[in-house]
Amino acid sequence: MKYEEAFAGQRQTQIDAVEELSSRLAPGSHVLDVGCASGRPTSEQLCANGMNVTGIDVSQVMLDHARRQVPAGRFVLADLFGDTTGLGVYDAVACMYCLVNLPEDRFVDGLRRLAGLVRPGGILLLAVPEFRGTEEEVRFVDWTYQPQRCLSEDLRRYAVLAGLETERVEVHAEPASRGRPNPGNSLYLWANTRTA
Repeated sequence: MKYEEAFAGQRQTQIDAVEELSSRLAPGSHVLDVGCASGRPTSEQLCANGMNVTGIDVSQVMLDHARRQVPAGRFVLADLFGDTTGLGVYDAVACMYCLVNLPEDRFVDGLRRLAGLVRPGGILLLAVPEFRGTEEEVRFVDWTYQPQRCLSEDLRRYAVLAGLETERVEVHAEPASRGRPNPGNSLYLWANTRTA
């Protein structure tokens, strides 16, 4: 599958972050994987760590892969920017590399929507590529796009605007691979929803 091949060898920081998330949750906790794609690695890892996992994605094809690859998870066709009222509320939400290439207002709206799916005091884990902003287009799998600037200070500001309590923002250098000789850095936002 092209999607999984695109990230081959570049998932270790994501795996480490999801491992930490799992260690902070009680077994059986309800976790939502937003933009779960094929279910690997996040949904699969969370299920293996004893979590009750629901994954959502806008692609039925990806959800079909996820159901085959992670039979312990529950996978639902849903759009974060659409109607999410039927999804419920979770102990934690992971959103790995979904809120990318968005202007500030749309990014903040996405964070607010994610926060609305987390119980008060729950954990929100978000990963995005760091990007300083240039005129160059970025190629991903079969398409190219003009990315928006996203630095750690931007991510902190977005979290405040979304009403989240930021625990920390981490910057991780991603390893190079044959298809991506200079993959750059990833930003990981750890935040909590307000209890009152």
